[in-house]
Amino acid sequence: MSGDLGTRPLAQTLAETRARFVAALGRADAEALAELYTADATLLPPAAAPISGRQAIRRFWQAGLDAGIVAVRLEPAWLDHDVRLAYEAGSYELELEPAAATAIVEHGNYVLVHSQHGDRWRRRVEIFAPASPRA
Repeated sequence: MSGDLGTRPLAQTLAETRARFVAALGRADAEALAELYTADATLLPPAAAPISGRQAIRRFWQAGLDAGIVAVRLEPAWLDHDVRLAYEAGSYELELEPAAATAIVEHGNYVLVHSQHGDRWRRRVEIFAPASPRA
């Protein structure tokens, strides 16, 4: 099923997982964000060292929320899977409202590897990168 969102049950499940991520970020709930990752997850943020483990990822998102992240939109463009892993790629829009600064909207791309744990899918590996500014 490479390259599309055609597997309805998995696509729907991952859409619900994305919705939980978006809602947790909107509530500024770093603990709920962290719970969407596996215990041994790795986050690869732009221009930074890899972040490993749920608690380190929670601290990363808490720092982002403290810096003014208020919302994110995720638009998946591609989904594939095997027995226990699902692969997702798409674009994102991240809204920041830093204290005493102008609001910022960052656009970029992301790749997620989800790992199945029982009846839940969690983020195992995540990488995101801002798009180059348009001239």
